[in-house]
Amino acid sequence: MNERPARLWGGRFRKPPDPSLMRLSSAAGAHQRLVPQDVAGSLAHAAELERAGLITAAERAEIAATLEAIRDDYLAGRIATSAADEDIHTFLERVLVERIGETGAKLRAGRSRNDQAANNLKLYLRQETPRLVLLVCDLLDALAGQAARHVDAVSPGFTHLQSAQPVTFGHWLMAHAQPLLRDVSRFRDFLSRSGESPLGAAALAGSAIALNPAFSARQLGYAAPFENSVDAVSARDHVAEFLFVAAMTLTNLSRLAEEVTLWASRQFGWIELDDAFATGSSIMPQKKNPDIAELSRGRAARVTGDLMTMLGALKGLPLAYNRDLAEDKHSGFDAIDVLDAVLPAFTGLVRDMTVRVERLRAQAGEGFSLATEVADYLAKKGIPFAEAHEITGALVRYCEDMGLTLETIGPADLAAVDPRLDAGLKAHLTLDAAVSARSGHGGTAPERVREQIARFEARVAEARAWAEGCSQ
Repeated sequence: MNERPARLWGGRFRKPPDPSLMRLSSAAGAHQRLVPQDVAGSLAHAAELERAGLITAAERAEIAATLEAIRDDYLAGRIATSAADEDIHTFLERVLVERIGETGAKLRAGRSRNDQAANNLKLYLRQETPRLVLLVCDLLDALAGQAARHVDAVSPGFTHLQSAQPVTFGHWLMAHAQPLLRDVSRFRDFLSRSGESPLGAAALAGSAIALNPAFSARQLGYAAPFENSVDAVSARDHVAEFLFVAAMTLTNLSRLAEEVTLWASRQFGWIELDDAFATGSSIMPQKKNPDIAELSRGRAARVTGDLMTMLGALKGLPLAYNRDLAEDKHSGFDAIDVLDAVLPAFTGLVRDMTVRVERLRAQAGEGFSLATEVADYLAKKGIPFAEAHEITGALVRYCEDMGLTLETIGPADLAAVDPRLDAGLKAHLTLDAAVSARSGHGGTAPERVREQIARFEARVAEARAWAEGCSQ
């Protein structure tokens, strides 16, 4: 009896593959985290082979029990891929045949590595998505918690990184939380759009044996089987979409990271990082560095690169399957690993940082940030805003010349600039009055921020319940 080849192909070749080809082509070790997904797909395919009459119920049961044992042995570290295994499909078939002989060799009928590869990563990304949503929800809870504690803390608000108008620090934190909550919805959208199973598409034309892919789709938790077999094995837009959501999440987090590095500086002095979430310098003993924020900014760039890799691999790629698509796993794995590392660390940073509310308030009025209050006051008195804007500009110029601030200027000085700047204006030239005046929906007034946080927390709780339900 001829010895079974280690590879899943080779009958028409007269020479074995060159070692350089195998080094480039082999990926069993790099892709081994997909062993559970490959086993799950194989279990579904075995059931399809039984329905097709190619294996008996007893053979299917033997294959299923052996595959589950192989998976458990792999996860426990009792077996591993070898250098001779071209991919995890080869690895699993090799071990399956070693354990149950020719019955294991029957499993390959009616399928291809093309639909297996498409299924494995899609299934993995779908299974990981709810867990990632929970990690983002942890960060959202930390942000909302800090925002709730500082809903009345007046702080500077910036445009162009220049003093603009006072806001509450709770409102500013929620401005970072809102896009991250939208990222949660993007992850959920990804799960919805990736709901078609590729199993049964075989190499590209569909299978002449596995004729009921709807059964395996349901078994694996998909919403439906593929609509087009060529598309099923060649599409990776779901991977690109997952990478976009990951990159967008990290980009939004990177913007917060940039501000954290500023807030933690001596020049800003807005926050004190907890010792457990900061590092020191090897030469400057006084340093306390925001490494989590800085590393998160860098990792965001890396995942953006993963997205570009996937888009570049897909651009101009002919149908159906091409080995270029193997880049999907490297990019997908990297994005998940980055999110796994960044999100818990950043959650701890936000949760445990100390906010210096006195420092925030002391800086909130700098740069004539109350100037808009003057223009609004005049506009409410019936003065056209264009004219009110000019009067306010003249007042700012007067204060600069006289070394005054809008909070300390007296009635005589106001009248010297323009008689319409009456004493009633003074009641509006305070930080608390300025933030309280922004009381429309979504504004920075404390009562509106409290309402925003309540709505936000309800949405986070709903997203958490959804993710936990998906994981059960």
